[in-house]
Formats: sequence, structure tokens, C-alpha cells
Amino acid sequence: MALRQEAAPPLTPLHAPYQVEGVPPLADEQFEDEFEDATDEHPSNTMDLQTAFDDCEVAIRKFFNNDLIGANNIMKPWERTSMYHSLGTAMFEFIPAMLTFDHAQINRTLAALKIAINICNQHRKNYTFVESIGTMIKKPNYATYTDLEAHAELCYAEALMLQAAMTIMDGEDLTGLIKGTIKVKNCYNSYKECSKILEKKQWESEQSRIHFQSGVRLGVATFNVMISLLPPKIISVLEFVGFSGNKSVGLAELEAGSFAPGMRSVLCDLTLLSYHLVMCHFIGAPIDLPVCERILEKELKVYPDSVWFLMFKGRIEFLRGQFDAAIKTYNRAINSQKQWHQFHHVCYWEIMWVNSLKMDWRESAAYASKLIDQSSWSKTIYSYSRAAMLLELDDITSSERKQCTDLMRNASYYKQRIAGKSLPMEKFVIKRCARYVVQGRRLVLPTIELLCLWNMFHILAKSERGIQNVLKLIEMTSDRVENESREWMGVHEGDNRALVRFLKGCCLAAMNLPRLALDTFDSVMLLKNEIKEDTFLLPYTVAEMAMCHYSLGDRDRALQMLQDARKKYSGYSLESRLHFRLHSKLEIVKNGSPVASPSHRASSS
Repeated sequence: MALRQEAAPPLTPLHAPYQVEGVPPLADEQFEDEFEDATDEHPSNTMDLQTAFDDCEVAIRKFFNNDLIGANNIMKPWERTSMYHSLGTAMFEFIPAMLTFDHAQINRTLAALKIAINICNQHRKNYTFVESIGTMIKKPNYATYTDLEAHAELCYAEALMLQAAMTIMDGEDLTGLIKGTIKVKNCYNSYKECSKILEKKQWESEQSRIHFQSGVRLGVATFNVMISLLPPKIISVLEFVGFSGNKSVGLAELEAGSFAPGMRSVLCDLTLLSYHLVMCHFIGAPIDLPVCERILEKELKVYPDSVWFLMFKGRIEFLRGQFDAAIKTYNRAINSQKQWHQFHHVCYWEIMWVNSLKMDWRESAAYASKLIDQSSWSKTIYSYSRAAMLLELDDITSSERKQCTDLMRNASYYKQRIAGKSLPMEKFVIKRCARYVVQGRRLVLPTIELLCLWNMFHILAKSERGIQNVLKLIEMTSDRVENESREWMGVHEGDNRALVRFLKGCCLAAMNLPRLALDTFDSVMLLKNEIKEDTFLLPYTVAEMAMCHYSLGDRDRALQMLQDARKKYSGYSLESRLHFRLHSKLEIVKNGSPVASPSHRASSS
């Protein structure tokens, strides 16, 4: 999923390929040529499994204590001979690739993963031609696997998963997506084999079994959780080709892995934290904050300055509406390590939105500027976000107005393609940039719209003063849009009026005022024939109305409206985003779960 910049404005700084400070980069293509002779570099070209476990545990402790160079130095000497060391080295390349989408970094990761997979294949269970035919007729005898062969299968599955992610990221067309999907299928099958090995095998050492079980739990549980989050149409296709997902089983296994021994226990923790604090918030699913707090309490005792766990601590504070505490924790995470700057960018992104929820527009715009200058992830989104935040200012200066115009004009230059497709949010903000020009350098509540689309109104509602201020801003803007001269809006008058009404309805719904919200959403639907471009507002409105009816106790009507939102609309902006959220909303209604409410307000913000 290579992110390539098109012809950018000449003054924009280009970013060099990512590299951890003090750690030499992988040698890319020379690995393939030198692999056969790599083992000659060591006096002994083999490593026993127990020593590999010990090395990995030390490296994991160093890694989560922010000693990235120390962790890498343990893995590096054996990266071409030991499967665990090779996989560890590949993981150290994979993380920055995921954080940057840098093409050169992705290539380094793929090169490292190729070595890891080759080493795993050397140690995986080998079958003769006759034996291979036999396994088609009856199940393999998993009891005959050695510990080394079992762990080779597990490491192979993990490497395939990382390789699949990189292949999809690096693909410029549908071919990359297909290749990645095939690798995911092979990985899934390999994890199923590992589950059978765990069940049938007699282990040579208890520690070997513990580490193996930890890895199987992590892999199988992650598959179960991720597949269960997908919309029904995708799930039905996946089930047809042999995939299946059970969220409750997956979460239970991750929690079991979290509190059980094994080197992948901490990875189970990271997966749970990512699921609850990032994915669930994005798709609008219920978030289990107590589970996350227990995990963080456990891990921060062991790794008090870990950038990983500090970022998640800041995320919990953010979601609880404790805005000042979140900013303080994010800054602590930034100062905890200087080697992987991409972690700083994640914190900048979070702080930018915290300040937006506080309506501190200049401060949030300043963090957007940091991201434009330092991060190579999505300059299109960063540029539009900074412009949108400046446009919210009542006292915007002529210099800031000019900055907005420049940012809007240049945003489209940085448009990216991942797996052969443009990013939906980038496409959306590029349309907004065009609207800005057509409307005489004006937009309607651009930052409030972004906050709504990023699903942040329910966070804002935990600050009573904050949500009241945003509602006041929406109502003031509504008066101008509805009543004042509307010549500047041109053909987009219906779109702008519908947008303001939609934002007001979402704000009222977040404040747990469903009847008032429904009245406002009804007024959005009255404009359906006047909307020229923002057709996404109609299905998004129907989905919000459904949850208001659910809050009022009308479960059947809520289900019907959610189904209508899913089936009766198509071809609109941010469609896939809504389909993920519809899947979560349907689960909430079917299971009778409580909807998000502004309880436990944060008085300090």
C-alpha cells in the first residue's frame, strides 16, 4: 500500500525514508541473494528454542521500556538463522511501516519477512509426497510434531499475517489486495493447524507449551474479533471461503492470554487496548473501559514510561472527557522516547482533536501544522484539518485566511492510494476544498463536521460546558445559513442547510435529548430533494434517527431504520465508514445494549 505523492508544491518539505536512530537499515534486495550464505557469519549457525525464548523476553522488556536499539541489538545477530530472532527483526521494521506507510520502509519490512518465512519453512513439519497425499485423506498426527516444528508453524503464521498487511499496503491495484487476501487465508489456515497442535501435542517443555499457547490465543482471537466487526456482506463472503469470527470468543481468549504467562501476553494487551480504545470508538461499538484500565494498571507497573501504554492511558482520559489530563499524558508519552518519531505524530493527532473539543482552534491548528511538517501519513487530511480549524476563528486574520486558501488549494497534491484505492476521508476533504473555492472561500462549520464524522460528539458530551458551547455555535451558524443572504452558497444551499441541521441533531442526540434530536433529523430529511452533493447526510441521518428511537424504547423501528440505511442508499461519500457503524448499531439494538450517554461528565474540562 505504497503512499506516493503526486506533484507537490515546491516549498513542501519531502520526508526521507524512515529509520530508527542508531539502527542500520536492512539491506533490502541483497538479503535474497545472500540468504544461502548467511549462516556462515556465526561460529554456530543454530540456536536452541529455549535460548530464543529467553532472548525474546529480554528484547520485549527492552522494547516496552523504550530501549528500541537494545531490543533490536538482541534480535539482529541471529536474524538470518533463528526464526524467533528473524521474526523479531521483521516486527521492528513492520511497526514503523504501519505508522508511516513509507514505500521504502514497506520494502525493508517485506525483505525482512521473506527471510523470516524462509527460516520458518526450514523448520516446519516436512511431509514426503506420499505423506502429503495421506494428509488429504486423514488428519495429520499432530502428536508427532517436535516443539521446534510447532513453533515454526506459529512463527510462520505470524509472519504471514505481517506479510499480508504489507502486501495490501504496497499494492497499487487490485492485484496487491488479492495477493494479500490469499496470504491472510494461508495465515488463517496455519493458525487453525496451530490450534490442533496445541490440543494434540505432548510438549517437551512446559515453557515451550506456555509460549505456544500464548501465540495461538493471540492469533486465533484476533481473527475472531476482526472478522466479527466486518459488515454482513463481507462476512458472508469470508464464511463462504472458510473464515469465521466470534467476537465474544475472541475477546475472552485475548483476556485469557493477557493474564496468562507467555511472551505474547503483552501483545494480547495491546490488541485489547487497540480494539476497545480505537476500533470500538471508531465504529461506535460499546467500549469496556474497566478492562482497559485493569490492563494499563498492570502494564504501567512494569513499564511506567512505555510510550505504548502512556498513549493508551491518554486515550482513556480523552474518551472520558478528561481533556487536560489527556494532553498532559500525551506530552509525557512524547517525551518518553525520541527514536521513533512516528509515535510523536500519533500523540500530536490526538492532542489536535482534544484541543478542537475544547474549541481552542489556534492550538489545534498548531498541532495540525506539526503533522503537516513532520508526518508523511496523510498531508491531505492534515492540511484540510488545519484550514478547517482556522476557519472556525471569530478573529481570523488576513494572514490566516491566506493560509487557509493555500492549504485548501494544495491539499489534493498529497492524495494517496492504498491497495489501489484512494482513502475515503481524503476524497471527502478534497471535495470540501473544492466547495471552499466555489463558495467564495467559505465553509459551514468544517471542524465541527470533522468532529462529528470522527465520532467525537459522545466524548464532547462528557463535558457539559463543552457540548453546550458547540451547540450554541451550531445554532448561531444555523441562523445565518437559514435566514441571512445565501447567495454565497449557490447550488449548495440545500447541502449546507442539511449539514447544519444534521450536526445539531447529532449534538442533541449526544446530549441524550432524543426527542429534540428526532425533530431536527426530520428537518434534514425534508431537504432530501434539495441536496446536490452531500447525499451521505441522508443515510447518516437515518442511522442517527434509528438510535434515537432505540433510546426511546422503540426497538423494532430502530432495527427497520438501520436496515433501511444499509440497503436503500449507496454510492455516497464515506459509505464504508457508515456500514461499519451500522453493523455495530445493529448489534447494540439486537442485543439490547445501552447506547453511549454523557454520563460521568468531566467537570474539569
